[in-house]
Amino acid sequence: MIRRLLPLLAAALMLGQPVTTSAADLSPQYVQRSARCPVCGMYPYRTPQWTAQIVFNDQTASSFDSPVDLFRFLNNMVVFDKQHKAADIGAIYVADYGTKAWVDAKKAFYVIGSKALGPMNDPNLPAFATREAADAHIKAQGGKVLLFGEVTREVIKSLAGGHNH
Repeated sequence: MIRRLLPLLAAALMLGQPVTTSAADLSPQYVQRSARCPVCGMYPYRTPQWTAQIVFNDQTASSFDSPVDLFRFLNNMVVFDKQHKAADIGAIYVADYGTKAWVDAKKAFYVIGSKALGPMNDPNLPAFATREAADAHIKAQGGKVLLFGEVTREVIKSLAGGHNH
């Protein structure tokens, strides 16, 4: 590996160009059947319409059984992950509730207050890739849209139901 990089490094230095290496692959990872949510211990594989995932810069990932548990993790990471810090987060994804496709969590539209119950049969935050899909869900099941930055600790606490994580 080093032998292959040396000519590239030498050429870059001679030309005065910065040396860059390829960025880590921060794409969503396949959720294994055996993967457990670090917050509640459930199996995210079983509820693909609710799944969320953090991909760390070291290319490891944590998968969550719901957006609510993802936000619980983000709000108190030190409790759930002894190996990573917030600065280690490379990408955050949620599954689109309708299509089950991965969506950048920071660009998703979350619905609070709908009739859709999460994996633990409690209120949750179904996520959608588009505002139109979120609005269609609201029309059918009620609720209102929140953006990533609007999902505060208080919002998550209000959704705790009978579960105290």
